[in-house]
Amino acid sequence: MNANPSSLSLLPANAFNAAHAEVYDRQFEPIRAIKDALHLLLRVRFAHLPPDARILVAGAGTGAEARFLAPIFPGWRFTLADPAEAMLRVAQRHAEAEGFADRCVFHTGFVSTLPKERHHAATSLLVSQFLTHATDRQSYFEDIAARLEPGGLLFNADLCAEKNDPSFEPLMDLWLALLEHSRVSPESKSGYRAAFGRDFAAHGPVDVEAMLARAGFTDPAACYQAVLIRGWIASRR
Repeated sequence: MNANPSSLSLLPANAFNAAHAEVYDRQFEPIRAIKDALHLLLRVRFAHLPPDARILVAGAGTGAEARFLAPIFPGWRFTLADPAEAMLRVAQRHAEAEGFADRCVFHTGFVSTLPKERHHAATSLLVSQFLTHATDRQSYFEDIAARLEPGGLLFNADLCAEKNDPSFEPLMDLWLALLEHSRVSPESKSGYRAAFGRDFAAHGPVDVEAMLARAGFTDPAACYQAVLIRGWIASRR
């Protein structure tokens, strides 16, 4: 997870503590096909990067993207940044067990606190949705852009919905059904609808694309949707 320090108050309380970190990888296993589809697109999008490419994993959490890419591209190096220390500890443990920790830098903190070293590409999956203010969200994208080389690739995906659009309610109903399928607790499920605009940003797709463009990315292109999750590809200007 990632955000600007000023936005910490916008994050769900205790959402990424040690107890949650230990179960995070198993929590959404029943709907992992959604993640698998994202990872397939990520692999294809990044496939032509150099053999020694450097990848920034923004809001790395428990390191899912690095775990997926590391064995496929054995020369790539990864910078995993996340302010949730407990989540990043799990990511490091996975990397050590799977034999690619020596290709990783684990940075406990926000992307904005990373050195401005250039990466060939960056991932940001289910991260910027926690920045409910547009200025904070755009700043986050700017922080990523500042750490990419010109032409560097971004793969971004977030919960994204325009609450005033007629499609919002049926999509939310389907999303809640998916959470039920994932055995999410009734308490968590019941609060999800109210969380949009409070814990999760309610910026629509057009708004997100405009933020990416203003942050220094060219031609953000929508490439994925699974109910409330939308994905974009873009390149650093």
